Amino acid sequence: MAKVNSLKQSLLSCFSEKWIKETAAATGLVQRLSKVDIVAFFWTLVLGFGTGSQRSLAELRRGFHQATGTALAPSSFYDRFTPALCRFLKLTVVQVCATLAEPTTKMEGKLRAFTDLVVADASVISLHELLADKFKACRTNHSKAALKLQMVISVFAAGPRFIQLFSERGKELKKLKVGKWLKGRLLLFDLGYYQFSLFERIARNGGFFISRAKTNANFLVTKVNRKYRGHAVQMVGKKLQDVLPLLKRKTFDVEVELWVGRRAYGGWKTQVPKTFRVVGVLNEETGKYHIYITNIDSPTLSPEDIARTYAARWEVELLFKELKSQYRIDELPSSKQHIVEALIYVAILTMTVSRLLLQAIRKRADLSASRTPVRRWAVSFKTAASVLLILLLDHRANRQRWADLEKFLRHEAKDPNLKRLGNIEALGA
Repeated sequence: MAKVNSLKQSLLSCFSEKWIKETAAATGLVQRLSKVDIVAFFWTLVLGFGTGSQRSLAELRRGFHQATGTALAPSSFYDRFTPALCRFLKLTVVQVCATLAEPTTKMEGKLRAFTDLVVADASVISLHELLADKFKACRTNHSKAALKLQMVISVFAAGPRFIQLFSERGKELKKLKVGKWLKGRLLLFDLGYYQFSLFERIARNGGFFISRAKTNANFLVTKVNRKYRGHAVQMVGKKLQDVLPLLKRKTFDVEVELWVGRRAYGGWKTQVPKTFRVVGVLNEETGKYHIYITNIDSPTLSPEDIARTYAARWEVELLFKELKSQYRIDELPSSKQHIVEALIYVAILTMTVSRLLLQAIRKRADLSASRTPVRRWAVSFKTAASVLLILLLDHRANRQRWADLEKFLRHEAKDPNLKRLGNIEALGA
C-alpha cells in the first residue's frame, strides 16, 4: 500500500489530517461542529480553487460539493472566509516554509562549495481600490491599490523559505531577512536589493551572494584576479568606468574597494572599507559587459560560472509567472484584506503542493529535472487536480485509481523534446 499511495503520502507528510485539525482549532477557525469538514475544506481550497476554470467562491463551493458530496447554501459556505481562515492559511504557509524549504539533493559540481542556491525577488499584484489604505500603489493613476509578494526560495526545494506581503511602496531590501540561515548558502537577487551594507551583512553571516552591478558603478580596483598575456590594460588603482572602454577581453575579474555605511552612533555615521569581487562577461551582440558583484572567490567560480549561476534567478521569475498564469494569484475578487491575503496564501500552497508531487514523481520514476520541466508539469498538475482532490478525500479509493493517476502524471511530466543543458546543469549541480 505504501508504494502505490506514495502521491497521497507525499501530501499528507506535509499536511496531516491531525495537523490540519489542530491548527484550525488553534486559530479559531473551528469553534463548533459544522457541516463543513475542515480537512475537506482545506484540500478543496488548495486543489480546487487555484486550478479551476474560474477563480470565484461560487466555483469553489461547487467543487467542495463535488468532492465531498456535501451540499451547502452559498451563505453557509462563504461565511467560512473569515480572518480566522486567513490566520490558519498563513500558518500552513509557515509550515510549508519549515518543511519544504531545504533542497532535496546536495549541491554538486562547481556549486558543491555551497549548501543551497537561493533566490530573492518580489512581484506586484494589483488589488481592489478599496484596499488603497492598506496597500497603497506606486502609480495611483494606473492602480490605487497594489501589494508586493516577496519570496525567498531555493532553486532545488519544493517550497519557499520566506513569504512576505506588503504595500507596493514598501522596499524589498528592508523586508529581506538576513541572519544565520544564510551560512553556506548562495543568494541571488536583482538591483532591488542592491546595497553595500546588505552585501557586508550576508558575508558576516557566512553567506554568499551574486548581484548585478549598477551600470554606472565606479568602484576603485584594488587587485586583478586573472592575468592576461600581452599588453593588458592596467586596472589596479583606477576607477572601473575609466578602464571599461579600454578593455577588449571577453571577461575581467578584479577586486574592488567599497565603503559600507554603519548605523549612526552618538549622532555620527561612519563608513568602513570592504573588499568585494567584481567580474564582467562581454555580451558580444551589444559589445558591453554584464557586470556582477560577489563575495565568491576566483578559484570557486570563474566569471563565466558567475554569469551562468546568476541566470538561475530567472527561476523565481518563472515561479511568479506560474503563480499568475496557472494558479491566477493576481485574480483577487474581493475588497476585504483578509480574503485577499487568504487567496494569495492558497495560490502559494497550490504551487507548493504541485512542486511536492513533482519531486515525488521524479524520485519514483528516476527522472531528471531537465526531463521534467516545471512549466510543463504545472499544466499536467492543473489538469489532474480535480481527480487528485476526489481521491484524497475518498478513503475508499482503491490502489488502481491511485496507480492510474500516477501513470498519467509520469507520462505527462516527461518532456519529449530533450534540450541542451541549462545553466545550472552545465555547472554540474
